[in-house]
Amino acid sequence: MELSEATLEHLQDEAYAYLCRQAVEEKLASLEREKAEIASTRPPFGVLARKETRDAFAHSMRTALDSETVLRDRLAQIVGIEEWLRPILHKDVAAYLADVSPDYGRFQQIRARLEDWECAFQDLPELLVAFARELRGVRQAAGAAPAAGRHLVQELAALREIAMRLEQQYLELIVITGTVSELTQAGALTEIRVAVLPDLRRVAWVSRLAMLPLDQAIAEIARVEKDVRDFLADGNANAIARLEAGRTVCMQFENKLIEQYWAQLRAHARAHYVEERDIDDVLATLAQRYVSANLALQQQALSANPFLTER
Repeated sequence: MELSEATLEHLQDEAYAYLCRQAVEEKLASLEREKAEIASTRPPFGVLARKETRDAFAHSMRTALDSETVLRDRLAQIVGIEEWLRPILHKDVAAYLADVSPDYGRFQQIRARLEDWECAFQDLPELLVAFARELRGVRQAAGAAPAAGRHLVQELAALREIAMRLEQQYLELIVITGTVSELTQAGALTEIRVAVLPDLRRVAWVSRLAMLPLDQAIAEIARVEKDVRDFLADGNANAIARLEAGRTVCMQFENKLIEQYWAQLRAHARAHYVEERDIDDVLATLAQRYVSANLALQQQALSANPFLTER
């Protein structure tokens, strides 16, 4: 797959901007040396020096300072153009690598699966709160059951219903976790992992509770309830932190690949995509292409603002 015409144009423009900046910086460095030489000729005890000497010094220094102002304005313009180009080219190179680089594509897949994991995880805390609440209700009912002389059919049915929803969500997370693990193992990316969740397959466990003696059932329920509440206290925040860390690692690797390939493209562009041109002509073209275009977009956005157009 070849780079798009737009990307090639952006690379050429970046190369021209770099060469312009390099030329201006060299002129500024030369001017600094010139200013130092002029300063060394400052007449001693100026009021006693001849007027012609003082005027010549002042004229030379003023000319140098005026030249410096012009060059620094030009440098600021070039830096502004480079800043506009940087996100454009970053996006161009990223889109290209997404199509041609298996390594870059793997990171994108991992990030997509992390997004899936986060989406599936969002409902889990609420389900765990409901499960813990039902566990407490069953435990309290079990404690009163001998005196009340009744079974826990209603309480266990409610607990089983929430356990089914919880297990379904948990199994979805397990599937996504397996996919993330496969992708990271293929790239030896041990830094990227999702959080380890407690075993939340509790439907069969709830069914077994009805067959246990009350004292054993109460102990089992208390143990599981503690595990759930412990996870809600610490595990939820840790899971989100681990998720964010994984995303950050992915983006760091992606950006590293982008920068590496971009550096190769940049070197090629500077060697093959530019020719000797007048710096003012180049800057005028680049300014029209990026600065003026951006101002036009901003003006268009402002004119589309309903708060500005309403009367």
